[in-house]
Amino acid sequence: MNRGVDMNLKHRVQNFWKYFETVQSTIEQALQEGDQHELDHLLEDLNHRLATIVGTKMELEMNENGFYEMTFPSGGDKNVQFCSALLVKDAPEQLKENWILNPWRPPLSQKAMNSYIDVKGKRYGGADFKIYYKINEALKMLDIEVYCEALKDMEEDYRNRLVAYMLELFIGELELEARINSITIIDTPSDEENVCLLPNFYEDICDIIIDEEWSEYHDPTTIYMAYKLDEKLPSETLRKDMKMIITTNPQLQEELLNQEYQSCKDMKERGAEYGYLFYEVLYEDEKEALLRQQLEKEINKLFYDMSLARTIGGAIGIHYSYIDVAVFDIDGFKIALEKLNEKLSFKIYYRSFLEN
Repeated sequence: MNRGVDMNLKHRVQNFWKYFETVQSTIEQALQEGDQHELDHLLEDLNHRLATIVGTKMELEMNENGFYEMTFPSGGDKNVQFCSALLVKDAPEQLKENWILNPWRPPLSQKAMNSYIDVKGKRYGGADFKIYYKINEALKMLDIEVYCEALKDMEEDYRNRLVAYMLELFIGELELEARINSITIIDTPSDEENVCLLPNFYEDICDIIIDEEWSEYHDPTTIYMAYKLDEKLPSETLRKDMKMIITTNPQLQEELLNQEYQSCKDMKERGAEYGYLFYEVLYEDEKEALLRQQLEKEINKLFYDMSLARTIGGAIGIHYSYIDVAVFDIDGFKIALEKLNEKLSFKIYYRSFLEN
């Protein structure tokens, strides 16, 4: 049997939960008793194990309703989000009876309500942050200004990170990614009429989504972005014939277009890989786009249910159509692809982005 660092991500996830079950009762007792020293010791061990699985540190707490809660904050990192989503999906069913498992930071958590910053002997909480917002109708997002007295004399990079963190705590990673287009920190209060305190901002966002009839998102890993590419230089080479890219991982696509592969290398270290399925174009543009979209949906359902891979968008090319994937068990994935090809009238091929 392979050692942990050689295992694919699917098996690393399975092993993590097997280990967690051996310390679960100790963790629950520490949370019940508020034993922070014991909790820190347990978290150090768990986070060491998670380093080669998710790439972030878990947070543990007991919420006001008596449920244990586990969160994997991603800071918007798609590699972390895809891995933590798999981790939560494959958690033991019995664990979910008494635990709330958050693959990314949710809005208005207990942590948010208990978060403060101390500046020059004065304590500031969420209610000390004012949010001024304008609706960007074209993008269906919000442009916001943030005011808090504590931010005035802070170093710019630090206060930018602090504001992003406070927003993440109070509105959650999903809405921060899906709804906030721009953030400007201001040194004096604004006269913008749309204003609320940070603890009320999430509710305002929810109201805006309803009033403006914006699309609802339930998962930051399913927020798609589309890019139209220059068609002046058509090529028969794989990935060089693309006319349009649709993706849930813009950072990865930007790296690939610049022939950079850091995200791919990071995933490889976690026992996973980014790659793409491709097949020869079968129809004209609109019909081909519908086929590719339907195939992506069906492949995701088939492969993700087995924790082998998930689709993350793709592209339409002049000669080929592409479905991009994050693969969590490469051997199982290739076997499943062979079986899928037996049922199709055309053949789908696979290649890792690191092979390009």
